[in-house]
Amino acid sequence: MAWTRHARLACGLALAGTLAACGGSDDGAAASGGQNPPSPSTQTPATASKKVLLVGVDGATYSALQSALLAHALPNLGQLTLMPSATGGTLGTVTEQAPLDAPSWATVLSGTWRNRHGIADDSASQLQAPTLFARLRSAAGSARQAGAATSSMVMPGLLKSDQASGALNTLVDCAGADDCVTQNSLRLVRAGYDTVFAHYTAPAAAAAAAGLESSAYTSALVSVDAALGKLLAAVAERRKANPGEDWLVLVTASHGLDATGATTSVPMLENRTAFIALNKALNADLTSPGGPAPTNNAQLAALPSGADIAPTLLDHVGVRADAASNATDGASLIASATGVRGIATTVGRYGDALLLNWQNPSAASGSMTLLRDGKTVATLPAGTTQYNDSGFDLASGLYRFNYTLVRNGVPTSYLAQMNYIRPTPLATTLTNNLALYYSFDKLPPVDVKGASTLGPWIAGTDGGSASTDNFGSGALKVDSRIDAYKLAFSGTDLALSPQFTMGFWFKTDCTQGNGTGEPILSNKDYYTGSNPGIAIALWGSCELRFNIGSGGKRDDITGMKVSANQWAYVALSINATAKTFSAYIIDPVLGLQKTENKAIANTDVSKLGGLGTKTWGVNDDATHNYVANNPGSLKGVMEFNDLAIWTRTLTLDELKSIPGSRQPISSLQP
Repeated sequence: MAWTRHARLACGLALAGTLAACGGSDDGAAASGGQNPPSPSTQTPATASKKVLLVGVDGATYSALQSALLAHALPNLGQLTLMPSATGGTLGTVTEQAPLDAPSWATVLSGTWRNRHGIADDSASQLQAPTLFARLRSAAGSARQAGAATSSMVMPGLLKSDQASGALNTLVDCAGADDCVTQNSLRLVRAGYDTVFAHYTAPAAAAAAAGLESSAYTSALVSVDAALGKLLAAVAERRKANPGEDWLVLVTASHGLDATGATTSVPMLENRTAFIALNKALNADLTSPGGPAPTNNAQLAALPSGADIAPTLLDHVGVRADAASNATDGASLIASATGVRGIATTVGRYGDALLLNWQNPSAASGSMTLLRDGKTVATLPAGTTQYNDSGFDLASGLYRFNYTLVRNGVPTSYLAQMNYIRPTPLATTLTNNLALYYSFDKLPPVDVKGASTLGPWIAGTDGGSASTDNFGSGALKVDSRIDAYKLAFSGTDLALSPQFTMGFWFKTDCTQGNGTGEPILSNKDYYTGSNPGIAIALWGSCELRFNIGSGGKRDDITGMKVSANQWAYVALSINATAKTFSAYIIDPVLGLQKTENKAIANTDVSKLGGLGTKTWGVNDDATHNYVANNPGSLKGVMEFNDLAIWTRTLTLDELKSIPGSRQPISSLQP
């Protein structure tokens, strides 16, 4: 009686144009008031025909199937090649989705992840990506007939658009009755439908009610296997009667279950592991039939995924998107050629570039092509596994880009997302009154203005080395544990100019910062902060302090910080005429910090020049002995880039354009 109530509900929910076949016999006629499927003679062409049987089994876990196959309990599934598969997208990326029924089946049917298909949970049903039924109808028109029978609560909602558009000729809502699914799927196969989707749910219901170790769950798997046997027999009958037909049979689950047999949205290895079983030869570079269930996320990520199913089915029937229009995230598992796998993107630190990474699971016959939104952006050598795409000319805002990599003639796509931040043009006025400049792109460093020299304090003891700056070029790393660097003016001491600004990129791990401090750049004879000169120093908690003094008197700007191991722009401006000074830090994490036009109340500005020798310490003071003179201070590593001095005070807008442009000052050819 329970089945009869389900069956009556299935008939009642059948919509116009739906096959409402709810009789008790596997080969009985359609129920009264229903519509019989077209006869075989009107559906089967005389020439070879590519056909598809897709069988979905909610609740069938890969581990349970493996165990049952070893016990010879699933003889019909045993005729197919079984392998584990992945679902749920890639954790921590825009493709991640909950391992629930609706999102997972949306992936199976469309070959896309949530960021394309738009189904976040089981309450949503409006697919934003075309299904394989829609793509088949678009490619072949009404020549191909597609039908589905499902006992799932979520599937009718996912397929309603396909039914309304005619992409799905027949949709039977069996409302939880798996026998109804078998009966109607058999009718569709026998009627000569080209694509048949049979969707079962009894194993999921049994697992939720009694657990994975229960006899009810085992019986549900055996029952579905028996139904699969009937469908395979119907396919064999079709092939015998129509020798030209070539059927691809694929069995899969939407997702796995947790250890209790429940469906949960929390991503775990168990519920993100599904399975795929086929009756066709597989691409050996993409699949590992019969392999063990994955034991970690890395193993899971290397498996075929639910996104590969729709491309596989479409490939079988000869429907393949060209590279410019490809918008699926998976690839065919039966294709002889192999594209790339595991495409992922990382947004650049400034929000204006995307770094693409991928794997090449096989050798390539030639170069690969990268397209963005259907247009070629690069041709890459066969072994390439990453590409930095920075060729954007856009207003700031949120964008999505469809990247397609074509390798061995196979297109594979990924929908990336970026909150793009348009670079600020580098102020061209930065070349005005530029009196000293080191780019550090090459070592030993050279002042392009010829106003100074910079190098090891002690000849033959070089604590400097090349490092990588925030522009992908060179920077200077100074390790004062080996030796500090000294900056010596060749002629006029620029610090005696009526106005001047010092600016540079700075990076530190902050370990030198403590209660005693360590100079970053200083011309002070630093026994005391009141001695004549200028100092920019690192203190505890990544704090930078700016100090000027003239012997017994001093002025300070404190409280600004940098982020450890990040490139921050640091600037100090002094207006000796107006007797004011300003300090700036523009940090990629902390943002802009500034103290502007602070009055020089104590310092005699005429004494701010280099001390006698016109020497500045880099990661030291002018004595080259700061640590010894200040017990508790620490030697260590500091990194510098784009060190410049201007004989004028720079505006805040000019300074902001330096990090905002993401370009070195050398790009202005100073």
